[in-house]
Amino acid sequence: MILFLVGCTGKSPSGKKGIIGKPTQILKYADIYRSQNGQVEVRIETPLVYNYDGDSAKMIFPNGVKVWFYNNDLTVKSFLTANYAINYNKSNYVYLRDSIEIINYNNQDTLYCQELVWDRTQKTISSDKPVRRQSASGIAYGDGFQSNEQMDSLKIRNPRGTQFVSDEE
Repeated sequence: MILFLVGCTGKSPSGKKGIIGKPTQILKYADIYRSQNGQVEVRIETPLVYNYDGDSAKMIFPNGVKVWFYNNDLTVKSFLTANYAINYNKSNYVYLRDSIEIINYNNQDTLYCQELVWDRTQKTISSDKPVRRQSASGIAYGDGFQSNEQMDSLKIRNPRGTQFVSDEE
């Protein structure tokens, strides 16, 4: 179940549903929550959303998004920002691009990339573009990554970089 809590000025610029090329609704200052079985999983905040209906139903976030992923106790597990996003409603894919930053609060890792795909059905996040991971143990670069949406199981493809090792190891 998806719960939408939106503060917006909603308009239908086309006046009709399903006209190709024009959004059926414009939301300003949206705060969107996704919950499942009564548990809030994700919060998305954005200054602007264009909703499109019909065969290519999607939500476009042209001015970027901030996304919080929650633990069961409603503490923030990870945080994502991107300057542009598209949510494809029928396929449950979200495409993000431009200055993406993902912070995992559990292990204090931060991931930077320019493009990624969030598969909401499989609850995975991945990219085939260059990526940089900054952690307490160093900085790693790679040719892409794959993880669950909470960033618990991050795997960087072709990793390289600098790792810090304590004198005790």
